[in-house]
Amino acid sequence: MQKRVKEDSVNNLDNLTEFDEEEQHPEVIYHEHSHRKPVLFGAILAVLLAIGLSMILGSLSYTSEGSAKEVVANRISKSTMAGETPFTGETNAGITAMDFEVTVGDSGGDAKMLIWDFNSEDSDEVQILVNGQMLKEKLILANNPAAFSIPVPSTVTIKGLKDNGGGISYAVKFPNDKITYYNVVSVKAGNTYTVKPL
Repeated sequence: MQKRVKEDSVNNLDNLTEFDEEEQHPEVIYHEHSHRKPVLFGAILAVLLAIGLSMILGSLSYTSEGSAKEVVANRISKSTMAGETPFTGETNAGITAMDFEVTVGDSGGDAKMLIWDFNSEDSDEVQILVNGQMLKEKLILANNPAAFSIPVPSTVTIKGLKDNGGGISYAVKFPNDKITYYNVVSVKAGNTYTVKPL
């Protein structure tokens, strides 16, 4: 019996020692392993939501500057992506032909110029001159932007060649200044863009 009591007291001492060790090294987060899956799932969900929101906000690029009609009527947009077509039909939001002064880059050299039809594609044709010299004799405007290298400083002239109905409407973007210029041009008339460095 004494042996049994002695064994019990040794077992109790072992249990106390184990309890003391647990008290000395408590778990920082109880049941940490059971929290890992929900935290991982939450992080993945947050990333997917952020991507979804950025895609939705990207598709609503006109909202910061108003409706599509207001953006074109303002003539200048900082939120329009190259090749964006705010209208599905042939409309020019009532704008008239206009010349622009464009500031690009921080020094001279070359700048990129993009030009496209911001309405439905109807194969209108324009001519592009730089400092009075022919850059492109005939460009058929499309929704897909055409890219050209323009010297800075320079004067770019967009002349109307052929109108296939609804007027020749186009957008010009100089990616260096991140601004899109909406314009219209009549056949045999021209618009100028005075391109200069900062």
